[in-house]
Amino acid sequence: MQTDTLAGLNSAQREAAEHVEGPLLIVAGPGSGKTRVITQRIAYLVNVCGVPPHRIAAVTFTNKASREMRERLGRLLGSNVNYLTCGTFHAFCASILRRDGRDVGVDPNFVIYDSDDQARLIKRALEEANLDPKRHPVRSLLSAISNAKATLLEPVGFAATVHSYYEEIILRVYERYQSLLTQSSALDFDDLLLKTVRLFQSSPEVIENYRSRYLHLMVDEFQDTNALQFNLLKILNGEKGSLYAVGDDDQSIYAWRGARSKNIQLFKDEFKDVETFKLEQNYRSTEKILNVANSLIENNRNRLGKNLWTTSTKGDPVYLYEAYNNDD
Repeated sequence: MQTDTLAGLNSAQREAAEHVEGPLLIVAGPGSGKTRVITQRIAYLVNVCGVPPHRIAAVTFTNKASREMRERLGRLLGSNVNYLTCGTFHAFCASILRRDGRDVGVDPNFVIYDSDDQARLIKRALEEANLDPKRHPVRSLLSAISNAKATLLEPVGFAATVHSYYEEIILRVYERYQSLLTQSSALDFDDLLLKTVRLFQSSPEVIENYRSRYLHLMVDEFQDTNALQFNLLKILNGEKGSLYAVGDDDQSIYAWRGARSKNIQLFKDEFKDVETFKLEQNYRSTEKILNVANSLIENNRNRLGKNLWTTSTKGDPVYLYEAYNNDD
């Protein structure tokens, strides 16, 4: 047993990192070391518990966060990091679709369209429908289509929700946009997630293969997951999986792209025998800053609740500054 695997963790972090079986929710404030807990828990599973690294998956939201996580794990695991699945939701799903996507009509050699590619297809769809892009901005249509996919609504499903002229326009563009993607053997970023969910839903053999492979599934920044990502995790975890979610329902800022901070609360309802830990010690801010933050945040009643504290100095007083303009 490598006794230094969890070195440097405080008691709450250590307790969370040593949790091995069953679903776990970590409610963690900013600056509380939540990413560190994930990486050291992975090291604990591999170095102490003997879990093969290829049976662990860790997903997060940005390429930067993914790189940082892999770099930390490289220092903890050495060459074993190469056998670990560690990346963004989109990279994780893309790899699954490359292998098994044919079951839902996805060409394994598909290309991934970025925002510029998507805008080009939307403009083409508008032209073919004789619609004025000045009256129907491309970005607004892309946002509407993305929100539809984030709630698992493909064109047929979205059609059942149409109740206005504008929604009819979205549907017409959505149908043609999706057709153009298919013609180009392309997927957008939302498709990577949606097609993977559809694959898992329609192919019992495929989902069982992934469930049996990944004994431990870890998710960072869980408050930023949308309905689509929540469903993906729920299906992949199954009844007996060990899903380990880390998030903070007080700092969700991506509702505009479909994120639902309520997923943190839903986690406790959807998964059986969930254990919850709170990381409340803050290593980033002074006591006076945390006191102000806590007093403001506690006015939000739709939260699990935590109270950030620190051993650092009290620091300078917090003051309110009213500026006349941006430059000021």
